[in-house]
Amino acid sequence: MLELEQEKIKVEQINRELEQRVEERTRKLEIANTQLLRAQKMEAVGTLAGGVAHDLNNVLAGIVGYPELLLGIIPREPSFALIRKYISTMQRSGEKAAAIVQELLTLARRGVKITDVVNLNQVISEFIESPELEKIFSNNPKLKVETQLDENLLNIFGSSVQLSKVLLNLISNAAEAMPGGGKLVVQTGKRQRDGRKWVLTSVADTGDGISEKHKARIFEPFFTTRSDQGGTGLGLSVSYSIVSNHGGIIEVDSTKGKGTQFSVWLPY
Repeated sequence: MLELEQEKIKVEQINRELEQRVEERTRKLEIANTQLLRAQKMEAVGTLAGGVAHDLNNVLAGIVGYPELLLGIIPREPSFALIRKYISTMQRSGEKAAAIVQELLTLARRGVKITDVVNLNQVISEFIESPELEKIFSNNPKLKVETQLDENLLNIFGSSVQLSKVLLNLISNAAEAMPGGGKLVVQTGKRQRDGRKWVLTSVADTGDGISEKHKARIFEPFFTTRSDQGGTGLGLSVSYSIVSNHGGIIEVDSTKGKGTQFSVWLPY
């Protein structure tokens, strides 16, 4: 009787282990399918962007350039104030359109070989002192940024310019999630994953968090939850494209009402 009971316990344990393995395998397959669909969407947008962005740049050169010339010759007198206002509005709209084209061009750059040796601590330190971050602070003076950088961080192959763009997008998103102020932590460290060495950079905020239905779509091109239409919906998709081009992985962990953390894994 005792032997039968022990055998029953053993069988139940084996069944639980099998169920856990099936669940883990199913989870990995779901993640793989999601990444595949996301990659296919990004590929489609990248192909479209590569086909039209260069032509749009040529058109926008006049739209952005000529208003600047006009503003240089139109007198700064009260009677010309309305004309100057209209031209300035045209110029700003053209600059926004040019910025979107540049984002599209970034999406179109796939398979670009990156051979520069980069230390992410240096990239982050330089960004902390940049005009871009100063602008973010000017719009959100109650925002606090803390850095926790691994002094013995490993180097990677990468592009400092593109990785700074990723940092800008992630920090901008975090600042938007904390309009009344909050804490933002940028951290680096060394990690092991899938038997390889990785450099991990995380950007965490204490904002509102992301709902589950939005979390599944945040890396999609042109997807945005901003009601004021101030965003293009390209920031995170561009970041995803840049990280992928570096052979890396970008992940998000967020709980509604408790903040968000983006993790960027780049191979040593």
